[in-house]
Amino acid sequence: MKRIVLLLLLVAVLSGGVLYVALQGPEELPPPSDLADACTIRDERPGWYRATRAAARKWDVPPSTMLAIVWRESAFRAQARPPRRKGWWIFSGKPISTAYGFSQALDGTWGWYLDDTGAEDMRRDTYAHAIDFVGWYMDKSREKLGFSGLDAREHYLAYHQGHGGYRAGRWRRIGWLKKAAGDVEARARRYDEQLFDCDSLHAAERSLRDSAPPRTNPRRNWNTPVPARKPDPIPRVASLDAENRTATD
Repeated sequence: MKRIVLLLLLVAVLSGGVLYVALQGPEELPPPSDLADACTIRDERPGWYRATRAAARKWDVPPSTMLAIVWRESAFRAQARPPRRKGWWIFSGKPISTAYGFSQALDGTWGWYLDDTGAEDMRRDTYAHAIDFVGWYMDKSREKLGFSGLDAREHYLAYHQGHGGYRAGRWRRIGWLKKAAGDVEARARRYDEQLFDCDSLHAAERSLRDSAPPRTNPRRNWNTPVPARKPDPIPRVASLDAENRTATD
């Protein structure tokens, strides 16, 4: 009889474990081993880096700034949440906000992103979705506040406070937030320099800054859109006509 009871208990424990794993979903990738090195992030999480570059091209924003924002917000943890309020007795309190995932996007802001982009089945704990959100929000900040792609400090302040909060200047009274924004700016510059050395594509796109590339959307008030899309090559016939016209003028 004891053996039967023990067998039933063992089956119940194993079944509970299988159910728990099923409910938790697939195992998440841990953060890269060295968050201070963009090349380590690139090498250890190539899928994440490809998603970062895709979002950078899509929204015309620097990958280094996007990586720096994710570093500051979640330290590249898929299920990151803000701390909880003090609870009663043994019960934990609710989180101080609805921020969640790699990008720490709030429920309302994430809903805005889904509505604005028409995206479906996007998750804040999926890196490719979260980094696309970061690029989208930076593009909104650029459109609404006139930032350039290089303003990592200002982008982070707007990211944390919202566009209305940034305009109101509430961040000026928050010392730790100004320091955090400075840290994001420093980390973005560091990531940019590192990627310049280990990613030839990033180096080629970054070199476009020195030649003042044309704006991809002239209606926007961008100081320096980075990375800029390269213009289509001019057909040979058209270029010869242009040369002839210039020479005869």
